[in-house]
Amino acid sequence: MNQGWIALDIDGTTTEGSGPLSLETASYLHHLHLQGWRLMFVTGRTFSYAHRALHELPFPYFLALQNGADIVAMPERRLIDQHYFDSDVIFRVENAYRGQEEDFLVYAGYQKGDFCYYRPQHFSLAFQDYLQKIQTLASEQWRPLHSFQELEGQKFPLIKCLGPEESMLHVEGKLRNFPGLEVVTIHDPLNDKLHLLLVTDHQATKGNALERVVTSQDKGKPRGRIIAAGDDRNDLSMLKKADVRIVMSTAPEEVKKEADIIAGPVGQHGIIAALKEATGDGG
Repeated sequence: MNQGWIALDIDGTTTEGSGPLSLETASYLHHLHLQGWRLMFVTGRTFSYAHRALHELPFPYFLALQNGADIVAMPERRLIDQHYFDSDVIFRVENAYRGQEEDFLVYAGYQKGDFCYYRPQHFSLAFQDYLQKIQTLASEQWRPLHSFQELEGQKFPLIKCLGPEESMLHVEGKLRNFPGLEVVTIHDPLNDKLHLLLVTDHQATKGNALERVVTSQDKGKPRGRIIAAGDDRNDLSMLKKADVRIVMSTAPEEVKKEADIIAGPVGQHGIIAALKEATGDGG
C-alpha cells in the first residue's frame, strides 16, 4: 500500500557531520519503507558524498543531488532528471564576486564524477587547507584551471561560493534578480565558521525536485501524504510542498517558522521521533 512520500535532507537532518546514517536511523527508514512509504533524499551534496551516508540502505529510494540539479533512482543509479545552467552563469557569478577575499567552485556534475573546477591561485593558503579537506569527499580529482574561460560552452549543476555569512548574503543579493537562477545561502555543514552560497538553475530547487519525482512516479494516481524534513534555507522550497513539515531544532528561525513538528538534534535521533509523530507510527 502506498502511504505517501517522505523527503529528507541529509546534513543536519539525517546525518551528523560527514558520517553515515546511524544504524538506528537506517533501520527505522527501512521500517517505514516496509510500511508502504516511498523515500527520497534531497540534498546539496554530490552523488559520491551522499552515497557515503546512504550506501547501506537496503531498499529503493530516490536521490536528488545538488538541490535537484540531478535526480537519481537508487540502487540502480539511474539518472531520471537533470537541470543544469550554461557557462555564462559562471561569469555572472565572477562579476558579483568582485572584492571577495576567496573564490568559488564550479561543479562538473554526477555523470562526470562529481569533481570541481577551481582556480587555486585565487584562494588564500589558509583556505586551500580547507579545500584539501573537502576534495577528499569527491570520487574524482578536482581540476585546477587558470581561467574559467576554459569552460565556455559547457553546462553545470552548481556553483558553490564559500565565506562568511555577510559576504555570501552580499553576493546572493547581487545575483538574486538574474533570470533563470536559484541562489540560496546556507550554513557550511563541515565548518561552522563558514556559509555557502549555492547557485543552480532556477528549476534545480529541492521543492521542484520533490514535485517532479512525485508527479512522475504517481502518474496521476491519488497520492498519499508528503512528509518533508530539513534544517536550512535550501530546504524551504521542499518544506512548502509537504503536507507535514519537520524542521530540526538547530535550523535558523526563518526555517523553524515553517514547521509542523520540531525535531530534536540529529545526534539524539530526533528525526526518528519526528517521523513517528508525522506518520502516526508506533514502531
